Amino acid sequence: MKTVFDYLVYYKDVLFDSYSFNDVDSLIFSLLSYVKFEGIVPKDKKESISLHKACELFLEKFSEKDAKKEDWLFPISYKLVKLLVNSKRFYYVKLYHLVTTTDSKGQFGAITFRLPNGITYIAYEGTDSSVVGWKEDFELMFQYPIASQILSEEYFNDTLNLFDREIYVGGHSKGGNLAMYAYMNGKSYYKKRVKLVYNFDGPGFLDDILFSSLYQEMSTKLRMFVPKDSVVGMILGHGEYVVVNSKNKAIMQHDASSWECFGGYFATTTLSKKSEKLEQNLKEYLNGMSLDEKKSFVKTFFAIFEKSSITNIMQLKEFKISTLLSILKEVTNVPSSTKRNLVAILRMLITGMN
Repeated sequence: MKTVFDYLVYYKDVLFDSYSFNDVDSLIFSLLSYVKFEGIVPKDKKESISLHKACELFLEKFSEKDAKKEDWLFPISYKLVKLLVNSKRFYYVKLYHLVTTTDSKGQFGAITFRLPNGITYIAYEGTDSSVVGWKEDFELMFQYPIASQILSEEYFNDTLNLFDREIYVGGHSKGGNLAMYAYMNGKSYYKKRVKLVYNFDGPGFLDDILFSSLYQEMSTKLRMFVPKDSVVGMILGHGEYVVVNSKNKAIMQHDASSWECFGGYFATTTLSKKSEKLEQNLKEYLNGMSLDEKKSFVKTFFAIFEKSSITNIMQLKEFKISTLLSILKEVTNVPSSTKRNLVAILRMLITGMN
């Protein structure tokens, strides 16, 4: 079965007028939000650069050696850019309004694409490999809105204009959650023009948001995809989703470039037993916790990373279960049920990296 990379090779000379914008195109734009286009794509919402030119400048700035030094996201970005630089399908796509911020509160990124056929796509950057980014995902368990959600709404309202007639909003990982939040809270005269909202393996919402009128209205336009062994997509509540096959295993299926597709369609399957169990356990556990207990859970979870000097999630490749257990023995201010859930989630992360 093929992946997004094969799609880019096969359809590189096929224009959008001949083969319409589809779910795989949406994933490509969402993944492009991770590309290090700083200094290349204008920050101003009124200025633009063609995707072809942006890719050329990116390849002048970075080499394959640079890609090998970076985490798992950069090699994917580099391969995407190499395939897109001479793609006729994407040649005349315009890139606007690149925003990237990272501070102690969290990490946020967004970029806008305008296609020659009148489609506008806002892509929100998802969780990178930094522990700061992952912590923000887990803070969704007790906080609404988080800092990046507020920024996503501001970006949505500030970027769109009266000339945007067919709008799509999407993102991978946390970016998918931001796409949902931005649409739910965006200005109504822009929302009316949004055709679909895409969430590629991103977290959901707490129950009070999930059952709100804003979410219910948004869900009629939502296209959510998760891999067979989804972890991030199982965090918090969500409506219906499509499960897709992946060439990777366990947590590394979160890498959406590994998802299998045929043309503009994803190859579908069913959720694995361990992801079903994770979804059920997280739901039951969170429903049984108070707000303070949820905060304590997340605080303890990331205190383990701090004690282990882990600042990047990829460092879990060198992390052993035995080390985890010894660290947890030092944690005395949380109940045993909390420890069991911490072990379950961290075990899945660690085994998935190795």
